[in-house]
Amino acid sequence: MSELNTATDSLNPLLLRIDPAIGADLGVKKALLHVPVRKPNRQEFFRTNPHIDYRMTMAILEMKEDREIYAVMPNVVAGSPGETRIVELRLCVNRAGSVYLWPVPLPTPDGRENAWHKIAREAAQIAETEWVRMAANMGAGCYDVFIAPPGLSEPRWPEESFVEMLRIAFGGGRTIDGMDHPVVARLRGL
Repeated sequence: MSELNTATDSLNPLLLRIDPAIGADLGVKKALLHVPVRKPNRQEFFRTNPHIDYRMTMAILEMKEDREIYAVMPNVVAGSPGETRIVELRLCVNRAGSVYLWPVPLPTPDGRENAWHKIAREAAQIAETEWVRMAANMGAGCYDVFIAPPGLSEPRWPEESFVEMLRIAFGGGRTIDGMDHPVVARLRGL
């Protein structure tokens, strides 16, 4: 086997070796083109943004069959009884840095709520300062909430405003702004 020519051989380990930090900060920014609306999955640790500017109370309509969640304008809520839910939409990020909006259920207007929704709201509150994981406990009829050990890094929040994230999440026809919206028409059998 011939020896490597250290001056010219492109496979020379001395020429190939690179500092892992090189290129780490080239000014490249990841474009935020998709913001899912979903609850945290059972295997991810997540944080909720604690700033009031990154949450809002709103109505949503979830089409289970299509696995789509729509923002519903207040003027449409009364015309869609039983189809919409009032939620607190919260900005979340998981340990992998994925951003999403979580529609955290709120009590009904008459104050009724179930344990699932109550624990979800409590988990969202804890997740403002701690990394949290939430998993369904069918036997108990609620979520189990797990807090990560201390010492994990703080989340990296997106630079985009909440309004920009709402536009990304609910753009493309996913905002119901009138009774003539195709989803409302479908629910009415039209």
